[in-house]
Amino acid sequence: WWLAQTLSLRRYHRKIHCSKGGNDVRKNKISGVLINLYFILSSLLFIIPFVLIISASFTDEQTLLQEGYKLIPTKFSVEAYKYVFRSPQQLLDSYKITIIYSAIATVLGVVVMAMMAYPLSRPNYRYKRIVTFFIFFTMLFNGGLVPTYLMYVNYFHIKNTLWALVIPNLLLSANNVLMIRSYYMTSIPDALFEAAKIDGA
Repeated sequence: WWLAQTLSLRRYHRKIHCSKGGNDVRKNKISGVLINLYFILSSLLFIIPFVLIISASFTDEQTLLQEGYKLIPTKFSVEAYKYVFRSPQQLLDSYKITIIYSAIATVLGVVVMAMMAYPLSRPNYRYKRIVTFFIFFTMLFNGGLVPTYLMYVNYFHIKNTLWALVIPNLLLSANNVLMIRSYYMTSIPDALFEAAKIDGA
């Protein structure tokens, strides 16, 4: 009798557990389907414009002007690629400027922002709060597009030069400065500075 009661109780608890587990499995399946749909739609938002550009490159120019962009070209043409291969210098110059700009602007921008963020991470810097406030203030308010353009053109005189792409990155990104400052504060231990002082640094 005791064995029969024990087995029946085990069967009862197993049914309850399976029913709860079944509900959890259903919830997990629903949430998984919703998450997959979200990522599929998000991916399509990035993929479709790229496909449209490729499709437009194989579309006849007049057809493109008359009918606009389509996923499948109405009138197929490779004239755009023929033009590129006939006069590749413009494309090469564009890539050259892009590579030079990316290299110079990235390296100089990181160096300047790192040099700006380091003293702000040190507790003994006297003007830490004031400088941090001015940097954070630029995240909330700025001069606007037109004053910035006039400053670059009339005072920096960098219109139609490569420096017009480089110098704006050297004027600091407040968000990046604050992130690098936080990295310094959490990653460099105080014992390292104490050891440097003992060594005479």
